[in-house]
Amino acid sequence: MKRWAHSSLTGGVGVSLNFLREKDCEKIHEASLEVLKDRGVSFGSEKAREVLRDHGCWEDSEGCTHFPRHLVEDMLEAVPSEFVHYGRTEEDDIHMAQDQVYASNFGEGIYTLDMNTGERRSTIKQDAVDIVRVVDALDNVHIYNRAIGPQDVPSESASMHNAEVALCYTSKPMHLVSGSPFQTKKMIQMAEVAVGGKEELRKRPRTAFNHTTISPLRISEEACENAMIVSEAGLPNHILVMVQQGATSPIHYAGSVAVHNADFLAFNTLMQCVRKGNPTFYGSSACVMDMKKGLSLVGAPEVFVLNAAHARMSKYYNIPSYIAGG
Repeated sequence: MKRWAHSSLTGGVGVSLNFLREKDCEKIHEASLEVLKDRGVSFGSEKAREVLRDHGCWEDSEGCTHFPRHLVEDMLEAVPSEFVHYGRTEEDDIHMAQDQVYASNFGEGIYTLDMNTGERRSTIKQDAVDIVRVVDALDNVHIYNRAIGPQDVPSESASMHNAEVALCYTSKPMHLVSGSPFQTKKMIQMAEVAVGGKEELRKRPRTAFNHTTISPLRISEEACENAMIVSEAGLPNHILVMVQQGATSPIHYAGSVAVHNADFLAFNTLMQCVRKGNPTFYGSSACVMDMKKGLSLVGAPEVFVLNAAHARMSKYYNIPSYIAGG
C-alpha cells in the first residue's frame, strides 16, 4: 500500500497553504448549520426525503428539507478519517487520510485534439482506453478518474462504457460517475465481476463514485439515488460540490465557502443515514464567474484560493479530500 508525502509537515516536506484559521473554520461550520436549519436544501428524490424525515428532518411549504444540528454533526462524526482506497492488488492500494497527497487526472472531456491529425473532434470510447493506459503507466498519478464522455456510444449507457474501460485497463483506484440509478447498479455489478464477487467487492471496493450537487442547496433525484445505491453497496462516495463564486454562491470568500460546505454537509447526512460510517471524500471543483462575459473561470487565481479554503475545511473535519487543482 502506498503512503505518499505529507502536505504540511513542519520538518520541510511539502508546503501548507492555509487561508482559514481554526476560528474561521468554526464560523463557517456554524454558518453552514444555520443555512441547513433555517433555509434548507431541495432534494429531488422522494426516497431521499423519506430517509431524512425518518432521521428527524422536516420539510417546509416549498418542499425544502431542513436539518437539526445534532443530526448533521452526528453524521459528520461518522465519516471515517482515513481508509484504504483499493486498487487491483495490495501494491496498488493507497492510504487516504489528512496530509496524504495524491494526484489524479480529471474529467469529463467531450472534445479532444486528435493525436494523428490535430483535428478537434468529439471524444470516442477509444480515447478513454488511450488515456487510461497513459494514466496507468504514470507513477505520479495515483487515481484514475473517468477522463472523457464517449460520444460514439448511447448516452443512456455511456457511464457503463467508461466503467468497462477503467476496470479493464487500470490497476489503480478509480473514481466513476453514473448518469442514472440503472447504470449505477449495473456498474457495481461490473465491479463485482471484475474482483470476483459481491463479497470481494465489499472487502476491497475498487472504485469510488462521484456525485455532484446543484449549487446552491439543491441535489437532483439522480444524484440522491445514485449515492444511496453506492452507500448501500459499501463503496466510497465522493461528494463533488462545484460552486461558482459570484453566481451560485456569494462573491465573498467566506460566504462562498459556507454555501459549499452546506451542500457537502447536506449530502453527507443523507449518505450516512443510509449507511453510517461509509467512506466519503470532501470534494471541490469550484470556479468563479467572469462578470463581463458570464463565463465560468476554472484557471483564475481566485479559484485556487477558494479550493484551498475547501481543503482547509476538510482538514477541520478530519475527512479525506479530493480537490481540483487546475
